[in-house]
Amino acid sequence: MLRTSLRIFSRWGHRVALTLLALSVCLYLNTLWDYLQVYRNEDGIRQKQRFEEVAAGEMTNQKTWLMIGIPTVCRKNENYLSSTLSSVVNHLRGVKGVSVVVCVCDTRRECRENIKTNLTRTFLPHIKSGLIHVIETPGKLYTPLSSLKRTFNDSEERVHWRSKQNLDYSYLMQYCANRSDYYLHLEDDVITVPNFIDKIQNYMESVNKPWAMLEFSTLGFIGKFFKSNDVEKLASLLRAFYNEQPCDYLIFFYLKIMLQHDRFFRIPSLFQHKGHFSSMPNLTRNITESFSHFPAFKKRFNSDNPDAKIFTSLSPWMSFKPKFAYSTSDNEMFWSTTPRVGDHYTIIFKTPQRLSRIVVLTGKAHRNFVDFLHGGVLVIGTDVKKIPQTDNACSNLTVVGHFDRGTVDVNVPRSPKPTKCLIIKVTKKQDSWLIIREIAVFIRVGGQ
Repeated sequence: MLRTSLRIFSRWGHRVALTLLALSVCLYLNTLWDYLQVYRNEDGIRQKQRFEEVAAGEMTNQKTWLMIGIPTVCRKNENYLSSTLSSVVNHLRGVKGVSVVVCVCDTRRECRENIKTNLTRTFLPHIKSGLIHVIETPGKLYTPLSSLKRTFNDSEERVHWRSKQNLDYSYLMQYCANRSDYYLHLEDDVITVPNFIDKIQNYMESVNKPWAMLEFSTLGFIGKFFKSNDVEKLASLLRAFYNEQPCDYLIFFYLKIMLQHDRFFRIPSLFQHKGHFSSMPNLTRNITESFSHFPAFKKRFNSDNPDAKIFTSLSPWMSFKPKFAYSTSDNEMFWSTTPRVGDHYTIIFKTPQRLSRIVVLTGKAHRNFVDFLHGGVLVIGTDVKKIPQTDNACSNLTVVGHFDRGTVDVNVPRSPKPTKCLIIKVTKKQDSWLIIREIAVFIRVGGQ
């Protein structure tokens, strides 16, 4: 029996030993793999924690004067965020009490990581100092985007894009609310003018009416300036109606709710949009600020423009007031909604004038035939009738010119009586709005 057992062991023992050895090696390798997996996960967590610690910077609960919010996503063909932040940071040198919050809003994890990596690589000193603070939108924020209704006859893709944008802005504003005295909303594809903080403060001091929002750009949601303790209300509005309206439409309702009846635009603007590739996939656009330092809009003529009162039946858009057309200051113009046949823009001089020339320019500067007067006449009058409970009426009229492609430039014939008033009259139906960019009035030398 013993000999039989020895023979069996000698035949199979080494095989059993090898099998046990193999099992031991497999067990060891499996344990090593589990360890490496845990180590890799812990390393990833540590990297994420390091980013969060760096991103938090020196952010404290101490309230600042201004917080600038910039939402950002990956774009297919271009990254504008770095140049936007560079422009903002470079023009904040020496400025105290201002911080910038970048909100990473892309739903793709790889894009989020790329954005954060680029931020820490390029702006690490500013992040550590607390000038730049980085946050991310949580995934659960986008749960409502699974079933959207189409509004404004927009495509499903566009409805999804603008609905997500409302949620992004809402999250960013909610985060920034009450952390500063004021909140400025920018986008990730703009550049700023030098000393923009000083210009904001100066304009804010010049507004002598109650306000809920000041605007330092006429484009979309760029350059919108709020009191920080009001921002939470706007965030709630954007979140509540994220599907129904785009953000730049919802802002009209916000102003009505806040009892702000006028729009307060600073002209020229302080921010220029420069992105060619939209954050909406497969959309390109060339939208630039028309009334900004990029380039400045200058009046063409060095005219006399004597003191006068302005009356018009045209409806102004936002804060582009009728008097701006007659003003000789750069970057001021009158913008009205669609004119109707018979509408007028009337200038009544405070004292009668001997005129030599009148020039009227309509339409946008730097762009041909946009919002120009399609048909109209220029009329002068030598008398003014006072009509009770209404505007004064220009009378004893003479047509001196007809508009051609939105422009009239006429030499005023000599007349025994001086001119007391002049009228721009709409004579042709048009669908577009109307800009009266410049009215230049020249007084005859020597008054003759």
